[in-house]
Amino acid sequence: MSDKFIEVVYDKFVFKADSECLYHKDECWVRREQKGVVVGITDFLQKTSGDVAFVELPEVGSHLSQKDAAGIMETIKTTVTLLSPVSGDVTEINSSLYNEPQLLNSDPFGAGWLFRMVPDDWETESAGLMNAEAYVPVMKQKIDQELSKK
Repeated sequence: MSDKFIEVVYDKFVFKADSECLYHKDECWVRREQKGVVVGITDFLQKTSGDVAFVELPEVGSHLSQKDAAGIMETIKTTVTLLSPVSGDVTEINSSLYNEPQLLNSDPFGAGWLFRMVPDDWETESAGLMNAEAYVPVMKQKIDQELSKK
């Protein structure tokens, strides 16, 4: 495993956080790229939601505000509204997810990315997001909450 991942082991579950990403408390991540950012879902969300059966993504050219609904992920267990971690214009969607939604489960930080966008105010909005080290305790708390439901 690459050093870029932080692993959290709980019981028989292993959850990962990518140190190259910033995290929103609502379980989407964002990673800076040369021409903007790429957005995806966290490993925690995909593991606790179950096998993804369907995904709906924003339209290319649409403008999203931070915390706007940016899509829907349906699993056998639940339907999750995906929220945009930053504001900006959507420049590309991962259309592979329409035929292979399970990429969200198998590779949430790679082939399972959701969309790319050009952010409106990266410096301001990214300051309100968590790096992987800050996200891990939040994820641990959510894991505890999930386990207490069982």
